[in-house]
Amino acid sequence: MVLAASAQAGMVTDNHGNVGYDTAAECDAAVAAGNAKFYEPFTHQPPLKRAGEVDVKVMKLGQLAGYEKGACDLGVGRRDNRDGVGRALIGKYVPYGPNMSVNVYFDAAGTPVRATMQQCDNNFKGDLPRPVGSQVAAASSECYANVLTPAKFENKTEQVLKVPATKRFEPVAATFKTVSEEVVISPAITKQIPIPATYKTVTEQVLVRPESFREEPVPPTYKTVTEQVLVKPEGKRIEVIPGTFKRVSEQVMVSPERKELKVIPATYADKEDTVVDRPATTRVETVPATYKTVSEQVLAKAESLRYEPIALPLKTIKEEVLRSEASAKLQASRSSVKTVTEQVVVKAESKRLIQVPAVYDTVTERIKVADASKEWKRGRAWIGKAIDVRPLRGFVVGKDGKVDGASVDLQGATADNTRLDDDVMCLVEVPEQYQTISRQVLRTPATVREEIIPAEYGTVTRQVMNQEAAASEQEIPATYQTITRQVIDIEKLKAAGYKFDDKGDIVAAPNGDRVLRAGALMGAGAKSAGAESGTEGYVREIKIPAEYKTVSRQVVDQPASVRTIEVPGTTKVVKTRVVATPARTEEIVIPAVYKTVEREVVDQAPSTREIKIPAVYKTVERRVVDTPASTRKIPVPAVYETVKRRVIDTPASFREEVIPAITKTITRQVIDQPASLREVEAPAQYETLTYQVKVAEGKTEQRAVLCETNATPTKITEIQRALKAAGFEPGPLNGVLRAQTMRAVNQYQQSKGLPVDGFLNLETVKSLGVSPN
Repeated sequence: MVLAASAQAGMVTDNHGNVGYDTAAECDAAVAAGNAKFYEPFTHQPPLKRAGEVDVKVMKLGQLAGYEKGACDLGVGRRDNRDGVGRALIGKYVPYGPNMSVNVYFDAAGTPVRATMQQCDNNFKGDLPRPVGSQVAAASSECYANVLTPAKFENKTEQVLKVPATKRFEPVAATFKTVSEEVVISPAITKQIPIPATYKTVTEQVLVRPESFREEPVPPTYKTVTEQVLVKPEGKRIEVIPGTFKRVSEQVMVSPERKELKVIPATYADKEDTVVDRPATTRVETVPATYKTVSEQVLAKAESLRYEPIALPLKTIKEEVLRSEASAKLQASRSSVKTVTEQVVVKAESKRLIQVPAVYDTVTERIKVADASKEWKRGRAWIGKAIDVRPLRGFVVGKDGKVDGASVDLQGATADNTRLDDDVMCLVEVPEQYQTISRQVLRTPATVREEIIPAEYGTVTRQVMNQEAAASEQEIPATYQTITRQVIDIEKLKAAGYKFDDKGDIVAAPNGDRVLRAGALMGAGAKSAGAESGTEGYVREIKIPAEYKTVSRQVVDQPASVRTIEVPGTTKVVKTRVVATPARTEEIVIPAVYKTVEREVVDQAPSTREIKIPAVYKTVERRVVDTPASTRKIPVPAVYETVKRRVIDTPASFREEVIPAITKTITRQVIDQPASLREVEAPAQYETLTYQVKVAEGKTEQRAVLCETNATPTKITEIQRALKAAGFEPGPLNGVLRAQTMRAVNQYQQSKGLPVDGFLNLETVKSLGVSPN
């Protein structure tokens, strides 16, 4: 609540130089202008606890919530065994600085309930002084209170990308057509009719035994020879030659050179220094954060790829192909045929593409929907989490809806005052707020696998040659025919700017786009035959760029900070004894000590020499071949005999008779259009997120309330009677404004549609039919 004061200009000074102002507005203006002389106590008294107070602490007035600028309080005289201000300042508004030391009394719950001047324990006008700027001057019957209007929020819906757009390849099945063709069951053959040969008798000499030779052996001859053989090979023997020694004299070190230190003591002198008596301190002042709106681009559609088939240029070529192979015409004995059964292809082997769907993983992630902040909460239930606690009385919310840069929980700040534990405001940290969303990510893309459909066969019976006719051959030359066909024009592709690799495959288009083999894209592992073969298909890879959209959000422009105000320290002069000449050491060198010793050393080292041992031989006799065994040839004449025999006069021959081939018409299925892949775009999936955004800041407005000077026990009793008459229970009619009376006031305000603001406002007092004066 605020107190009204009459508008009388003027300032009063007492005997101790302390000043007082006629009105609260004048006092507030002087403090705001920086020319107010803050009150300084001139007596000394220890702290004195009252009933219900269990602890007292010395604090700065500015440390209490709402007293950062100090206080302008109405001066009072002596009461409760303690003085107030000087007689000249009683009834005047006295300025108190934020750095003034005060005794703060706490109840059993740890809540500050009263404050006095620390040096003299003098009283303020109430339990707590009036903060600077908390009162608004009005008519003598009206006072005003700052009432918080909560901030407005609205729901905002935004779509976020859950699964990006992808592409999948869908197989297009091959199509078949039925064709009829003639197959040979029995090939055309030539039947040969034999014509017998004619014979005649001839007389001739035939060789019964040809001329030959008879071999007769000649035995070998031997002789005796003498030769030397090795009995023991040449060797080597190692002989050791011992070493010789001699005596020598040399000097050895008995003790090494060393150094000794000689200590020279320090000398001292007296010195005066200026030292810090009271160190400089600092006072921290909070500077609230500022925000700015930034626009950023977010991914709306991910980058993807598109494949387009390449139309390959063709050229027409002519080539000679074999029509019938070279053969031979046989003039021989009659051939024979046999009937065989064999399988022929009715439906050729084909391939079928089966789609393998993509595999997705569901991932859960947390996204931040609100930054960490600080917020003022009402009630002692928050004290355990509070980083600052202030009494509700005198808690003033700024025009921006914040106190010390922190937002205020307006719902709690406008409580009904019916609970005694709601009389404090606690500054608590509100952690970052996250929302968990689930989305699917691609683990394995959709593919196709190739399944081979086996060929279908039919059984046919036909006659084949069993035994060819044995006769002379007559060569029949091969025949050829000219055919025209189209092939890929590689030269034209190269001239157009297409790039090829070492295997002959196209790898890049003229504009630099990547070119892929269609078979490799479909997952076929077969080796490429090259573009020149005409059997490979190629596609061009086209990159579709990602799409972005611009979103705006608020970010911290300048974070909240603190400003440090330096309070200079004081110094004093002290005398100390200091070293004039420091202690030192001198280094003395002590030379090394040597002595002469004799010892034996090697004069000539031991060695070895090598002695050769000659080889041992002996003489032996043995028998060897002088002339080897041989043979000699003796000629044997040939033997002849006269015989008669029958020879062919006219050789047998054949007459050819052609038997035509036997054929059969069969029907089978062949591939009309081979299986292929069709590219299907899978659209991106989005998820809708709904969250709250602030559209209007909380604000304070001034509302007329019953002045404290008018809230006399008689006036409170009138209000209690009016509430009871209206059907609301205010408790005892004792003229004391307690929680039960305020609960009845709030119930009455709700039933009448009046503002429920936790105050006894004038609109409610007038509605009850009670005069506010």
